[in-house]
Amino acid sequence: MTPPRPRPTSVLLAAATMAGLVATLAAPPAAARDITMGRVAEHAAIDPHFNNAGNDASTMRNIYDSLLNFDVNQAIGPSLAASWRVLDPLTWEIRLREGVRFHDGSPFTAEDVVFSLTRAKDVPNSPSSWARNVGDIATMTVVDPLTIRITSAVPTPLLLEQIGQVYIASRRAAQGATTADFNSGRAAIGTGPMRFVSWTPGDQMRLTRFDGHWRGPSEFERVTVRFITNPAARLSSLLSGGVDIIDGVPPGDVARLERERGIRVTSIVTPRMAYMALDSARDESPFVTDAEGRPMARNPLRDPRVRQAMSMMINREALVNTLLSGGGVPAGQIVPVGQGGYDPALAPMPFDVARARALLAEAGWPNGFGLTIHSSNNRFPQDAAMAQALGQMLARGGIRVNGVTTMPFNVYIGQATDQRFSAFLFAYNSASPHSADGLRGLLATRDLSRGLGGTNRGRYSNAEFDAALARALAAFDEEERNRLLVDATRIAMADQGIIPLLWQKSFWASRGDIEHAANMLDETSVRFARVVR
Repeated sequence: MTPPRPRPTSVLLAAATMAGLVATLAAPPAAARDITMGRVAEHAAIDPHFNNAGNDASTMRNIYDSLLNFDVNQAIGPSLAASWRVLDPLTWEIRLREGVRFHDGSPFTAEDVVFSLTRAKDVPNSPSSWARNVGDIATMTVVDPLTIRITSAVPTPLLLEQIGQVYIASRRAAQGATTADFNSGRAAIGTGPMRFVSWTPGDQMRLTRFDGHWRGPSEFERVTVRFITNPAARLSSLLSGGVDIIDGVPPGDVARLERERGIRVTSIVTPRMAYMALDSARDESPFVTDAEGRPMARNPLRDPRVRQAMSMMINREALVNTLLSGGGVPAGQIVPVGQGGYDPALAPMPFDVARARALLAEAGWPNGFGLTIHSSNNRFPQDAAMAQALGQMLARGGIRVNGVTTMPFNVYIGQATDQRFSAFLFAYNSASPHSADGLRGLLATRDLSRGLGGTNRGRYSNAEFDAALARALAAFDEEERNRLLVDATRIAMADQGIIPLLWQKSFWASRGDIEHAANMLDETSVRFARVVR
């Protein structure tokens, strides 16, 4: 029995067939190549279970594999899991791929899967926990070395998608290991196409080809990933030949690059949603003041009318067309058109400063209040500039903006998770082609033991929304589940539990005969790079 999927069954079967053909037909390349990538965002660790965030995915997918594969369009297919079936609404049986070996030569078995899914739930000091992916697991049983049986506490139709994203580490190498042990390389043993060599934080990471990869060896022998946060420096490195590929190309530079001889540009509108998170849970918030800038014991962000007013102050069209030179699409919900749970009736909040001011007065803030906005400055193109623009828009709407503070993402994400901010800019993307992951991560009442609210850094909570989401997550029928996801989304968006801003268009540029595939995962890794022949 094939479990329900947010893609038609025929797509999944086609992906499975193609994966088998690739594994069967892959052959060593005629001539190995070295490649250097210039990435805007650095990972937080080499530990595959430390940080469930996009900047880490671009690193991890080189070193580790997961049970499922997610392609450039987020279509789902087999990877370390060769096949699976639903035995009953609570039980899944997964058959693992034969002949897979880790970088140290040891065989991949069901014990490694149990170890990784257990470890992922509780890694100390994680800025973005994997608990939301594994929290629904009740039991795991090793049937034989290549078969595992997993049960959930309640019917969880998307269980395989959730656990299928978790990277699998070697139990033999990682048992008892700390994140520092992974960062040093001692425990960084995966089954991925590349072996880990070294990481110099703030500078670069080095990888080398794993010739024993089950899909066949990569056409790249050695990979250097340079972390270049400055857009101009990244562009200069590409044009001078210092790197072969860059990501995070500022939209305003795309036309120039397309005119450059020997430069290739690829792009795609991704489901990565830029949004503003608000501290809507606490009675006192650290960066909220009164209209004169004095500390205040009352938190206006708890009032949905205030959050709605702030959303109305934001000119999304200006953000997309002026700040990003057309590099995005205005957003009013979690996922864009074409994804499961998208609601065509749910348009972005209209830009209406007069109505926003009236709503503030109705909520008891006719003179506004004070706020500091926080943001990363190297996570995605124009993130710091977007925070500044948001500050100006809120100020025009009657809010005293006491400041805009930006910092590197690897510092920022930990502070946001620790609730150090009141209003802050973030971006979210999921490997899954539907809104379920975003709703349960960003907006569900935080309960890490159940895998809920893992990225809910504003601690939004609404019992009506939680109940609606629970109904959607329990639906095995895809059409019914998508309808129920729409119902849940409408509740959260009426509340403005977060303020969606836009879906980002991502750009990659490469030189010579190297090309990097545009992908909806917004990932920059060896698996999407190729030599054009």
